[in-house]
Amino acid sequence: MPSMTTVDDDFIQQMNAIQAARAAAIQPLAEIRSERNRLLLLLAATDEPYAKAYAAAEAAGWSAGELTTLGAEAPTRRATGRPRKVVVRKPAKKDTAPASAPAADADAS
Repeated sequence: MPSMTTVDDDFIQQMNAIQAARAAAIQPLAEIRSERNRLLLLLAATDEPYAKAYAAAEAAGWSAGELTTLGAEAPTRRATGRPRKVVVRKPAKKDTAPASAPAADADAS
């Protein structure tokens, strides 16, 4: 009678073959992921200088629309420095004079 602890070698070999194929498939993903992360870091390093150059172009008279037409998209983050002046619009003053009195019964004449 066979022992209960006998391992099916064929089963283990099949599992190892499947795992090897899966490991081989993940290698290209790992490589491109690493390259992508490196490029994202390089791109992030250009955010602040790009925002400053974009702000300088606007200060020189270029409109956001003109810059967009030229292919320069607005930066996702504004350049550091003084915040833009926020214009607070006050609501128009309401006329405090009472409205004309309602017309008296016109039929009373």
